[in-house]
This record gives sequence, structure tokens and C-alpha cells, in this order.
Amino acid sequence: MYRVGIDIGSTYTKYCVMNECREIIELYSEKTPIRQQEYFEKKLEDLTDKYGAVKIVSCGYGRKNIESVKKINELTALAIGSHFVCPETGTVLDIGGQDTKIIRQQDGRLKEFFLNDKCAAGSGMFFANICSLLGIDALSLNLAPAKEPEIKLSSVCAVFAQSEIVELLAENVSGEVIVRSVLWQILTKAKVLLDKIEVEKIFLSGGLAYIKGFAEYAQLVLGKNCIVNDKSMYLSAIGAALYCFKRC
Repeated sequence: MYRVGIDIGSTYTKYCVMNECREIIELYSEKTPIRQQEYFEKKLEDLTDKYGAVKIVSCGYGRKNIESVKKINELTALAIGSHFVCPETGTVLDIGGQDTKIIRQQDGRLKEFFLNDKCAAGSGMFFANICSLLGIDALSLNLAPAKEPEIKLSSVCAVFAQSEIVELLAENVSGEVIVRSVLWQILTKAKVLLDKIEVEKIFLSGGLAYIKGFAEYAQLVLGKNCIVNDKSMYLSAIGAALYCFKRC
């Protein structure tokens, strides 16, 4: 029987399929649908057609909208998944679509966590909206070499920051400079959370981790050794799949 972890986030839904040996067979993501219950009913049929018998654990904002043997907290899944992928690092910084969070785990068990204040300016959704406004594909960016942006946003509120960005565009400030400024602001807000704990090395999770040079850029802002890899976006989905073996 295959185990499937599904992390239904506010922006993207991530999938992890594992075999009986706890080997990852498939990782993929797709835009989170609007009519979730209808969509995931069909998705379950597709997974069954492809893999036969499957056992599913869901997490994330939309975890209640899919039929699964267990619905778990995203923080729990993140702790399990990060230990599996990067066991040498016990601290994870996850910049999600709606919030930023830091977790500390030990042997896959959640020890403590910190969440931002739900401010949009500290979330991945804010970054995605700005990229859309500028007509920039985030994954085409290259933040290397890491350096402070030429301009830093003065507003800490997403609404006022967007107005500030419109003014910068009117002054012919380049989109790349603006994007670097937005990422600097997001990471600066994350640093407030990180300053609550003593840690030298952190594992970066979320879609922003796939931007070229992001780890080095984050390291410059946060003053910590930052690590990313090709599974950074899927930690919670991986954790949910592993939960199937442990508890279900």
C-alpha cells in the first residue's frame, strides 16, 4: 500500500507518495483549487487509479476538505518531514502563502514554534502579488551575489508597501530592485521570530527556497547559516506521508 501526504496550502497543494519502504516515489505540486471538496474527490479517484490502494494523511489550511485517514497540524508534519529530509538541522523557517513560522524539532517531534502576526507583508502571497504586479517570474530571479537592496521599503504594512511600490515604479525603479526589497522585508520580519531563539543553522522551507541564490540572500539578512534543497517545498507533505507509517 502506498502512503500519500497531501499539504493543502493557501496557494499551492503539495503531494508526496511513498512506498512500503518509505521511499519517495513522487513529489509534485499544483495550485490549490477554489472548489476544494469537489476537486479532491476527483483527485482521490486519480490517485487510486494510479497507485491502487492508498492511505492518505492531510495537513495544511485545507486539510478538512479531503477524505483522509488522519488530518494533522501542519507544524507536526513539518517537524516530521524536516527531520527526514535534513536531520542535521533542528530549526526550520517556513515562509508560507499566508504566514511565516519557525519550528524546532528533535528526532521529528515538534518541540516549539513561533508564528508571525498574520501580517501579509511577511508572507509568500505578498511576494507573489508583487511579482504579478511587476510581470516577473519568481523562479527566473537570481539573487546572487547576495547584497543589500539599493532601496528598502519603509512601510511594514502590505497595503502601504504596495502603494510605495507603485510610486517606485513611477520613478522608474527597476522590478528587480523592487523584488529584492520585498524579499528583504519578508526576511527582516522573519528575523524578529528567529531572534527569540539561539540557533546557528536553519533549514529554509517553502516556495521561495527555489529562487536562485535565496539561501545566500537569507543568510545575509538573518545572519544564520541557511540550507535549502530540492525538497524544501515538500517538507509538510513528506511529514504527512510518514505519519501514515507511525500513527495510522
